[in-house]
Amino acid sequence: MKGKKVTAILCAGMMAAGMLAGCGGASGTDAAASSGDAVTGGSVQTGSQASGDKYDHQAIENTKDNITITMMVSGVAQGTDFETQTLPELVHKKWPNVTLEVTKLPDDNYYTSLKTKLASGECPDMILTQPMYAGSNSCYALADAGYLASLNDLDYLSNMPDLSAVTYDGNVVTATTGVSILGTYYNKDLFQKAGISEEPKTWDEFLEDCKKLKDAGIQPIVMGDKDQYVMQFGLYQIAANEIYSKNSKYDDELRTGETSFTDKDTWDKVLTMYKQLYDEGYIDASQSLGYGASQAIQDFIDGKAAMTFDGSFNAAALTATGAAGDFERGYFPIPSESGEQYTATCLSAGYSIYAKSKYIDQCKEILDYWMNGDNEIWDAYLATGRIIPLYGKGADSIPNYDLFKPFIELTNEGKGFHWCNQAWPAGTETTMEEMFSEMIGGQGTTVDDITQGMQDKFEDLLDD
Repeated sequence: MKGKKVTAILCAGMMAAGMLAGCGGASGTDAAASSGDAVTGGSVQTGSQASGDKYDHQAIENTKDNITITMMVSGVAQGTDFETQTLPELVHKKWPNVTLEVTKLPDDNYYTSLKTKLASGECPDMILTQPMYAGSNSCYALADAGYLASLNDLDYLSNMPDLSAVTYDGNVVTATTGVSILGTYYNKDLFQKAGISEEPKTWDEFLEDCKKLKDAGIQPIVMGDKDQYVMQFGLYQIAANEIYSKNSKYDDELRTGETSFTDKDTWDKVLTMYKQLYDEGYIDASQSLGYGASQAIQDFIDGKAAMTFDGSFNAAALTATGAAGDFERGYFPIPSESGEQYTATCLSAGYSIYAKSKYIDQCKEILDYWMNGDNEIWDAYLATGRIIPLYGKGADSIPNYDLFKPFIELTNEGKGFHWCNQAWPAGTETTMEEMFSEMIGGQGTTVDDITQGMQDKFEDLLDD
Protein backbone atom coordinates (compact mmCIF):
# COMPACT_ATOMS: atom_id res chain seq x y z
CA MET A 1 0.00 0.00 0.00
CA LYS A 2 1.52 3.24 -1.17
CA GLY A 3 2.98 5.67 1.35
CA LYS A 4 1.70 4.10 4.56
CA LYS A 5 3.42 5.38 7.70
CA VAL A 6 1.94 4.09 10.94
CA THR A 7 3.21 3.63 14.45
CA ALA A 8 2.41 0.75 16.83
CA ILE A 9 -1.03 -0.41 15.89
CA LEU A 10 -4.13 -0.19 18.05
CA CYS A 11 -7.43 -0.85 16.46
CA ALA A 12 -11.17 -1.03 17.00
CA GLY A 13 -15.69 -0.79 16.29
CA MET A 14 -19.05 -1.75 17.27
CA MET A 15 -19.33 -4.60 14.91
CA ALA A 16 -22.03 -7.24 14.59
CA ALA A 17 -20.54 -10.56 15.55
CA GLY A 18 -21.22 -12.26 12.26
CA MET A 19 -19.32 -9.63 10.29
CA LEU A 20 -15.93 -9.59 11.95
CA ALA A 21 -14.14 -8.66 8.74
CA GLY A 22 -13.87 -5.09 10.01
CA CYS A 23 -14.14 -3.18 13.23
CA GLY A 24 -17.72 -2.20 13.19
CA GLY A 25 -18.69 1.28 13.91
CA ALA A 26 -21.17 3.67 15.23
CA SER A 27 -23.68 2.54 12.69
CA GLY A 28 -22.73 -0.47 10.67
CA THR A 29 -21.06 -3.78 9.99
CA ASP A 30 -18.91 -5.24 7.25
CA ALA A 31 -19.21 -8.63 5.60
CA ALA A 32 -15.69 -9.75 4.73
CA ALA A 33 -15.39 -7.34 1.84
CA SER A 34 -12.14 -6.57 0.06
CA SER A 35 -10.51 -3.44 1.42
CA GLY A 36 -9.31 -2.36 -1.99
CA ASP A 37 -12.57 -1.95 -3.90
CA ALA A 38 -12.74 1.21 -6.03
CA VAL A 39 -9.52 2.73 -4.73
CA THR A 40 -6.14 3.03 -6.41
CA GLY A 41 -3.34 5.55 -6.16
CA GLY A 42 -3.50 9.10 -4.82
CA SER A 43 -2.61 10.94 -1.62
CA VAL A 44 -4.27 12.40 1.46
CA GLN A 45 -5.68 15.92 1.23
CA THR A 46 -5.04 18.18 4.20
CA GLY A 47 -7.83 20.72 4.48
CA SER A 48 -10.38 22.87 2.69
CA GLN A 49 -7.56 24.40 0.67
CA ALA A 50 -5.36 21.26 0.96
CA SER A 51 -2.98 23.44 2.99
CA GLY A 52 -2.86 21.62 6.32
CA ASP A 53 -3.41 24.94 8.14
CA LYS A 54 -5.38 25.00 11.39
CA TYR A 55 -9.03 24.81 10.53
CA ASP A 56 -11.37 27.71 11.18
CA HIS A 57 -13.19 27.03 14.45
CA GLN A 58 -15.86 29.55 13.42
CA ALA A 59 -16.18 28.24 9.89
CA ILE A 60 -19.92 27.72 10.22
CA GLU A 61 -20.53 31.11 11.83
CA ASN A 62 -18.39 32.75 9.17
CA THR A 63 -20.50 31.04 6.52
CA LYS A 64 -23.30 33.59 6.47
CA ASP A 65 -25.57 31.66 4.11
CA ASN A 66 -27.59 28.59 4.95
CA ILE A 67 -25.70 25.45 3.96
CA THR A 68 -26.53 21.78 3.58
CA ILE A 69 -23.94 19.20 4.63
CA THR A 70 -24.44 15.62 3.52
CA MET A 71 -23.48 12.45 5.36
CA MET A 72 -23.78 8.75 4.53
CA VAL A 73 -23.51 5.87 7.02
CA SER A 74 -24.32 2.18 7.08
CA GLY A 75 -26.78 0.33 9.27
CA VAL A 76 -30.51 0.07 9.81
CA ALA A 77 -32.41 2.99 11.33
CA GLN A 78 -34.32 1.95 14.44
CA GLY A 79 -36.69 4.00 16.60
CA THR A 80 -35.45 7.52 17.16
CA ASP A 81 -32.31 6.99 15.13
CA PHE A 82 -29.21 8.90 16.20
CA GLU A 83 -27.64 9.52 12.79
CA THR A 84 -30.76 10.22 10.75
CA GLN A 85 -32.85 12.05 13.35
CA THR A 86 -31.13 13.11 16.56
CA LEU A 87 -27.83 14.25 15.09
CA PRO A 88 -29.36 16.49 12.37
CA GLU A 89 -31.71 18.04 14.93
CA LEU A 90 -28.90 18.82 17.37
CA VAL A 91 -26.59 20.13 14.66
CA HIS A 92 -29.32 22.49 13.46
CA LYS A 93 -29.99 23.56 17.05
CA LYS A 94 -26.31 24.41 17.55
CA TRP A 95 -25.88 25.99 14.11
CA PRO A 96 -29.26 27.21 12.74
CA ASN A 97 -27.78 27.89 9.30
CA VAL A 98 -26.74 24.22 8.87
CA THR A 99 -28.95 21.47 7.56
CA LEU A 100 -27.38 18.02 7.97
CA GLU A 101 -28.83 15.48 5.56
CA VAL A 102 -27.97 11.91 6.57
CA THR A 103 -28.52 8.82 4.45
CA LYS A 104 -28.38 5.46 6.22
CA LEU A 105 -28.13 2.37 4.05
CA PRO A 106 -27.98 -1.35 4.82
CA ASP A 107 -24.39 -2.50 4.81
CA ASP A 108 -24.16 -4.04 1.33
CA ASN A 109 -26.01 -1.08 -0.20
CA TYR A 110 -23.71 1.31 1.63
CA TYR A 111 -20.55 -0.17 0.18
CA THR A 112 -22.01 -0.30 -3.33
CA SER A 113 -23.25 3.28 -3.09
CA LEU A 114 -19.97 4.55 -1.64
CA LYS A 115 -17.99 2.95 -4.47
CA THR A 116 -20.26 4.56 -7.06
CA LYS A 117 -20.27 7.99 -5.47
CA LEU A 118 -16.49 8.07 -5.04
CA ALA A 119 -15.98 7.04 -8.65
CA SER A 120 -18.35 9.77 -9.87
CA GLY A 121 -16.93 12.51 -7.63
CA GLU A 122 -20.31 12.96 -5.93
CA CYS A 123 -19.44 11.61 -2.50
CA PRO A 124 -21.27 13.01 0.55
CA ASP A 125 -19.32 15.46 2.71
CA MET A 126 -18.94 12.91 5.52
CA ILE A 127 -18.86 9.11 5.36
CA LEU A 128 -18.49 6.17 7.75
CA THR A 129 -15.07 4.52 7.49
CA GLN A 130 -13.37 1.54 9.13
CA PRO A 131 -9.90 1.44 10.72
CA MET A 132 -6.89 0.11 8.84
CA TYR A 133 -7.66 -2.28 5.97
CA ALA A 134 -11.04 -3.39 7.29
CA GLY A 135 -13.67 -3.66 4.60
CA SER A 136 -14.65 -1.75 1.50
CA ASN A 137 -14.62 1.52 3.43
CA SER A 138 -11.13 0.95 4.83
CA CYS A 139 -9.67 4.28 5.86
CA TYR A 140 -6.19 3.20 4.68
CA ALA A 141 -7.42 2.35 1.19
CA LEU A 142 -9.61 5.44 0.87
CA ALA A 143 -6.83 7.71 2.14
CA ASP A 144 -4.36 6.14 -0.27
CA ALA A 145 -6.75 6.99 -3.09
CA GLY A 146 -6.86 10.63 -1.99
CA TYR A 147 -10.50 10.53 -0.95
CA LEU A 148 -10.11 11.61 2.70
CA ALA A 149 -9.20 14.94 4.26
CA SER A 150 -6.66 15.12 7.06
CA LEU A 151 -8.16 15.60 10.53
CA ASN A 152 -4.88 16.30 12.33
CA ASP A 153 -6.05 19.71 13.50
CA LEU A 154 -9.13 18.52 15.41
CA ASP A 155 -8.82 19.47 19.09
CA TYR A 156 -10.64 16.38 20.41
CA LEU A 157 -7.86 14.08 19.18
CA SER A 158 -5.80 14.91 22.27
CA ASN A 159 -8.24 12.73 24.26
CA MET A 160 -7.28 9.57 22.37
CA PRO A 161 -4.31 7.44 23.51
CA ASP A 162 -3.48 6.00 20.08
CA LEU A 163 -4.89 6.79 16.65
CA SER A 164 -2.43 4.85 14.51
CA ALA A 165 -5.19 2.54 13.22
CA VAL A 166 -6.86 5.55 11.58
CA THR A 167 -3.64 7.37 10.69
CA TYR A 168 -2.32 7.16 7.13
CA ASP A 169 0.87 8.80 5.89
CA GLY A 170 0.97 10.89 9.05
CA ASN A 171 -2.63 12.07 8.80
CA VAL A 172 -5.54 11.07 11.01
CA VAL A 173 -8.31 10.40 8.50
CA THR A 174 -11.14 8.94 10.63
CA ALA A 175 -12.68 10.62 13.67
CA THR A 176 -13.49 8.00 16.29
CA THR A 177 -13.87 8.05 20.05
CA GLY A 178 -14.00 4.55 21.39
CA VAL A 179 -13.23 0.89 21.15
CA SER A 180 -14.71 -2.56 20.71
CA ILE A 181 -13.42 -5.44 22.80
CA LEU A 182 -12.93 -9.19 22.60
CA GLY A 183 -12.86 -11.02 25.92
CA THR A 184 -14.05 -13.94 28.03
CA TYR A 185 -17.50 -13.74 29.60
CA TYR A 186 -17.87 -15.96 32.64
CA ASN A 187 -20.50 -17.11 35.13
CA LYS A 188 -19.32 -16.21 38.63
CA ASP A 189 -21.76 -18.63 40.23
CA LEU A 190 -20.36 -21.59 38.29
CA PHE A 191 -16.80 -20.48 39.05
CA GLN A 192 -17.66 -20.46 42.75
CA LYS A 193 -19.34 -23.87 42.48
CA ALA A 194 -16.08 -25.25 41.03
CA GLY A 195 -14.01 -23.67 43.81
CA ILE A 196 -12.62 -20.82 41.70
CA SER A 197 -12.47 -17.58 43.69
CA GLU A 198 -10.76 -15.19 41.25
CA GLU A 199 -10.04 -14.62 37.61
CA PRO A 200 -6.99 -16.46 36.22
CA LYS A 201 -3.83 -14.38 35.81
CA THR A 202 -1.79 -16.73 33.59
CA TRP A 203 -2.52 -19.21 30.81
CA ASP A 204 -1.65 -22.12 33.14
CA GLU A 205 -4.11 -20.82 35.74
CA PHE A 206 -6.72 -20.51 33.01
CA LEU A 207 -6.20 -24.17 32.05
CA GLU A 208 -6.34 -25.19 35.71
CA ASP A 209 -9.66 -23.39 36.11
CA CYS A 210 -11.01 -25.11 33.02
CA LYS A 211 -10.03 -28.46 34.53
CA LYS A 212 -11.70 -27.60 37.85
CA LEU A 213 -14.90 -26.73 36.01
CA LYS A 214 -14.83 -29.91 33.95
CA ASP A 215 -14.11 -32.04 37.03
CA ALA A 216 -17.12 -30.41 38.72
CA GLY A 217 -19.34 -31.52 35.84
CA ILE A 218 -19.55 -28.04 34.34
CA GLN A 219 -18.83 -27.39 30.66
CA PRO A 220 -15.95 -24.87 30.86
CA ILE A 221 -16.45 -23.02 27.54
CA VAL A 222 -19.22 -22.98 24.93
CA MET A 223 -18.62 -21.72 21.38
CA GLY A 224 -20.78 -21.62 18.25
CA ASP A 225 -18.12 -22.76 15.78
CA LYS A 226 -20.67 -23.58 13.10
CA ASP A 227 -20.44 -19.82 12.53
CA GLN A 228 -16.72 -20.02 11.95
CA TYR A 229 -16.01 -16.32 12.53
CA VAL A 230 -16.41 -16.90 16.29
CA MET A 231 -13.04 -18.69 16.27
CA GLN A 232 -11.52 -15.23 15.92
CA PHE A 233 -12.91 -14.30 19.34
CA GLY A 234 -10.48 -16.59 21.16
CA LEU A 235 -7.61 -16.62 18.68
CA TYR A 236 -7.24 -12.84 18.56
CA GLN A 237 -7.10 -12.62 22.36
CA ILE A 238 -4.26 -15.14 22.44
CA ALA A 239 -2.52 -13.39 19.55
CA ALA A 240 -2.59 -10.07 21.41
CA ASN A 241 -0.69 -11.74 24.26
CA GLU A 242 1.72 -13.96 22.38
CA ILE A 243 2.44 -12.09 19.11
CA TYR A 244 1.53 -8.40 19.12
CA SER A 245 2.77 -7.61 22.62
CA LYS A 246 6.21 -8.73 21.40
CA ASN A 247 6.04 -7.13 17.95
CA SER A 248 3.30 -4.56 17.45
CA LYS A 249 4.41 -4.13 13.81
CA TYR A 250 4.03 -7.82 13.01
CA ASP A 251 1.25 -7.24 10.47
CA ASP A 252 3.06 -4.35 8.80
CA GLU A 253 6.03 -6.66 8.43
CA LEU A 254 3.84 -9.38 6.91
CA ARG A 255 3.26 -7.01 4.02
CA THR A 256 6.96 -6.32 3.55
CA GLY A 257 7.95 -9.95 3.95
CA GLU A 258 9.93 -9.37 7.16
CA THR A 259 7.56 -11.72 9.00
CA SER A 260 5.48 -14.70 7.92
CA PHE A 261 2.57 -16.66 9.33
CA THR A 262 4.90 -19.66 9.24
CA ASP A 263 7.47 -18.06 11.58
CA LYS A 264 7.99 -20.21 14.65
CA ASP A 265 6.52 -19.11 17.98
CA THR A 266 3.98 -16.81 16.33
CA TRP A 267 0.76 -18.15 14.83
CA ASP A 268 1.82 -21.76 15.37
CA LYS A 269 1.93 -20.99 19.09
CA VAL A 270 -1.43 -19.19 19.07
CA LEU A 271 -3.17 -21.97 17.18
CA THR A 272 -1.62 -24.66 19.39
CA MET A 273 -2.73 -22.90 22.56
CA TYR A 274 -6.27 -22.52 21.27
CA LYS A 275 -6.35 -26.11 20.02
CA GLN A 276 -5.46 -27.29 23.53
CA LEU A 277 -8.86 -26.11 24.75
CA TYR A 278 -10.49 -28.54 22.29
CA ASP A 279 -8.01 -31.34 22.90
CA GLU A 280 -8.80 -31.26 26.64
CA GLY A 281 -12.54 -31.07 26.06
CA TYR A 282 -12.78 -27.60 27.60
CA ILE A 283 -14.53 -26.68 24.36
CA ASP A 284 -16.50 -29.64 23.05
CA ALA A 285 -15.80 -29.70 19.30
CA SER A 286 -18.54 -32.29 18.70
CA GLN A 287 -20.99 -29.73 20.07
CA SER A 288 -19.40 -26.48 18.93
CA LEU A 289 -19.11 -27.43 15.26
CA GLY A 290 -22.87 -27.95 15.17
CA TYR A 291 -23.71 -24.86 17.20
CA GLY A 292 -24.36 -21.40 15.79
CA ALA A 293 -23.24 -18.25 17.59
CA SER A 294 -26.72 -17.54 18.98
CA GLN A 295 -27.00 -21.06 20.40
CA ALA A 296 -23.72 -20.61 22.27
CA ILE A 297 -24.94 -17.34 23.73
CA GLN A 298 -28.17 -19.00 24.81
CA ASP A 299 -26.31 -21.86 26.50
CA PHE A 300 -24.18 -19.36 28.38
CA ILE A 301 -27.09 -17.31 29.73
CA ASP A 302 -28.95 -20.54 30.52
CA GLY A 303 -26.06 -21.57 32.78
CA LYS A 304 -25.01 -24.57 30.70
CA ALA A 305 -21.39 -23.43 30.40
CA ALA A 306 -19.12 -21.31 32.57
CA MET A 307 -17.46 -19.23 29.85
CA THR A 308 -17.68 -18.07 26.25
CA PHE A 309 -15.36 -15.94 24.12
CA ASP A 310 -17.21 -12.99 22.64
CA GLY A 311 -17.18 -9.25 22.12
CA SER A 312 -18.45 -6.11 23.76
CA PHE A 313 -20.84 -5.80 20.80
CA ASN A 314 -22.81 -8.79 22.18
CA ALA A 315 -22.87 -7.65 25.80
CA ALA A 316 -26.63 -7.06 25.87
CA ALA A 317 -27.34 -10.62 24.75
CA LEU A 318 -24.71 -12.14 27.04
CA THR A 319 -25.93 -10.28 30.13
CA ALA A 320 -29.60 -11.06 29.50
CA THR A 321 -31.57 -13.32 31.85
CA GLY A 322 -31.87 -16.91 30.69
CA ALA A 323 -33.00 -20.17 32.26
CA ALA A 324 -30.30 -19.85 34.95
CA GLY A 325 -31.80 -16.62 36.22
CA ASP A 326 -29.95 -13.42 36.98
CA PHE A 327 -26.46 -14.69 37.81
CA GLU A 328 -23.44 -12.38 38.08
CA ARG A 329 -21.23 -12.09 35.01
CA GLY A 330 -17.57 -11.21 34.71
CA TYR A 331 -15.38 -10.40 31.71
CA PHE A 332 -11.62 -10.86 31.44
CA PRO A 333 -9.02 -11.12 28.68
CA ILE A 334 -7.63 -14.60 28.09
CA PRO A 335 -4.42 -14.45 30.16
CA SER A 336 -0.95 -14.72 28.66
CA GLU A 337 1.68 -17.32 29.41
CA SER A 338 3.81 -14.68 31.14
CA GLY A 339 1.01 -13.19 33.21
CA GLU A 340 1.52 -9.75 31.63
CA GLN A 341 -1.95 -8.90 30.41
CA TYR A 342 -2.93 -7.48 27.01
CA THR A 343 -6.23 -7.17 25.22
CA ALA A 344 -7.69 -7.55 21.73
CA THR A 345 -9.28 -4.13 21.62
CA CYS A 346 -9.72 -2.08 18.48
CA LEU A 347 -10.77 1.42 17.56
CA SER A 348 -14.37 1.87 16.51
CA ALA A 349 -15.33 2.79 13.00
CA GLY A 350 -15.85 6.53 12.70
CA TYR A 351 -16.38 9.44 10.38
CA SER A 352 -14.24 10.83 7.58
CA ILE A 353 -14.52 13.97 5.48
CA TYR A 354 -14.50 13.73 1.71
CA ALA A 355 -11.40 15.50 0.40
CA LYS A 356 -13.34 17.31 -2.34
CA SER A 357 -16.12 18.57 -0.06
CA LYS A 358 -16.90 22.27 -0.27
CA TYR A 359 -17.33 22.29 3.50
CA ILE A 360 -14.25 20.61 4.94
CA ASP A 361 -13.73 23.12 7.77
CA GLN A 362 -17.45 23.17 8.57
CA CYS A 363 -17.45 19.37 8.79
CA LYS A 364 -14.39 19.50 11.05
CA GLU A 365 -16.17 21.94 13.32
CA ILE A 366 -19.16 19.59 13.62
CA LEU A 367 -16.97 16.53 14.33
CA ASP A 368 -14.82 18.40 16.84
CA TYR A 369 -17.85 19.66 18.76
CA TRP A 370 -19.64 16.30 18.59
CA MET A 371 -16.67 14.39 19.99
CA ASN A 372 -15.37 16.83 22.61
CA GLY A 373 -16.90 14.74 25.40
CA ASP A 374 -19.29 17.27 26.96
CA ASN A 375 -22.31 18.50 25.03
CA GLU A 376 -25.79 17.47 23.86
CA ILE A 377 -24.55 15.64 20.77
CA TRP A 378 -22.03 13.66 22.83
CA ASP A 379 -24.72 12.74 25.35
CA ALA A 380 -27.03 11.50 22.59
CA TYR A 381 -24.16 9.57 21.00
CA LEU A 382 -23.45 7.75 24.28
CA ALA A 383 -27.14 7.10 24.80
CA THR A 384 -27.19 4.87 21.73
CA GLY A 385 -25.26 2.29 23.78
CA ARG A 386 -23.24 1.39 20.70
CA ILE A 387 -19.87 2.84 21.67
CA ILE A 388 -17.36 2.34 24.47
CA PRO A 389 -15.71 5.76 24.76
CA LEU A 390 -12.20 6.18 26.12
CA TYR A 391 -12.93 9.62 27.58
CA GLY A 392 -15.60 12.23 28.21
CA LYS A 393 -18.57 13.01 30.41
CA GLY A 394 -20.69 9.95 31.12
CA ALA A 395 -18.17 7.50 29.70
CA ASP A 396 -18.34 5.52 32.95
CA SER A 397 -22.14 5.27 32.82
CA ILE A 398 -22.52 3.30 29.61
CA PRO A 399 -24.21 -0.12 29.89
CA ASN A 400 -21.87 -2.79 31.28
CA TYR A 401 -19.10 -0.28 31.95
CA ASP A 402 -17.89 -2.31 34.95
CA LEU A 403 -17.27 -5.27 32.64
CA PHE A 404 -15.36 -3.15 30.14
CA LYS A 405 -13.35 -0.98 32.55
CA PRO A 406 -10.30 -3.29 32.88
CA PHE A 407 -10.03 -3.48 29.09
CA ILE A 408 -10.29 0.30 28.76
CA GLU A 409 -7.53 0.71 31.32
CA LEU A 410 -5.28 -1.74 29.46
CA THR A 411 -5.98 0.08 26.20
CA ASN A 412 -5.13 3.46 27.73
CA GLU A 413 -1.87 1.90 28.96
CA GLY A 414 -0.97 0.93 25.40
CA LYS A 415 -1.73 -2.76 25.95
CA GLY A 416 -4.57 -3.08 23.45
CA PHE A 417 -3.96 -4.53 20.00
CA HIS A 418 -6.09 -4.56 16.86
CA TRP A 419 -8.21 -7.44 15.69
CA CYS A 420 -5.85 -9.18 13.30
CA ASN A 421 -8.19 -9.35 10.31
CA GLN A 422 -8.21 -5.55 10.16
CA ALA A 423 -4.61 -5.68 8.98
CA TRP A 424 -4.97 -8.64 6.60
CA PRO A 425 -6.45 -8.77 3.11
CA ALA A 426 -10.03 -9.98 3.59
CA GLY A 427 -10.11 -13.76 3.17
CA THR A 428 -6.96 -14.54 5.14
CA GLU A 429 -8.97 -14.98 8.31
CA THR A 430 -11.49 -17.18 6.46
CA THR A 431 -8.71 -19.58 5.50
CA MET A 432 -7.62 -19.67 9.15
CA GLU A 433 -11.15 -20.43 10.33
CA GLU A 434 -11.87 -23.10 7.72
CA MET A 435 -8.62 -24.95 8.34
CA PHE A 436 -8.90 -24.71 12.13
CA SER A 437 -12.41 -26.15 11.82
CA GLU A 438 -10.98 -29.06 9.81
CA MET A 439 -8.33 -29.64 12.46
CA ILE A 440 -10.67 -29.79 15.44
CA GLY A 441 -13.10 -31.82 13.35
CA GLY A 442 -10.51 -34.57 13.00
CA GLN A 443 -9.81 -34.18 9.29
CA GLY A 444 -6.04 -34.42 9.68
CA THR A 445 -5.21 -30.76 9.20
CA THR A 446 -2.22 -29.67 11.30
CA VAL A 447 -1.14 -26.37 12.80
CA ASP A 448 1.64 -26.16 10.21
CA ASP A 449 -0.93 -26.70 7.46
CA ILE A 450 -2.94 -23.77 8.79
CA THR A 451 -0.03 -21.33 9.05
CA GLN A 452 1.12 -22.26 5.53
CA GLY A 453 -2.42 -21.90 4.26
CA MET A 454 -2.73 -18.46 5.85
CA GLN A 455 0.57 -17.37 4.32
CA ASP A 456 -0.37 -18.64 0.86
CA LYS A 457 -3.77 -16.94 1.01
CA PHE A 458 -2.25 -13.70 2.30
CA GLU A 459 0.27 -13.59 -0.55
CA ASP A 460 -2.35 -14.46 -3.16
CA LEU A 461 -4.62 -11.67 -1.96
CA LEU A 462 -1.83 -9.12 -1.90
CA ASP A 463 -1.01 -9.99 -5.49
CA ASP A 464 -4.62 -9.54 -6.65
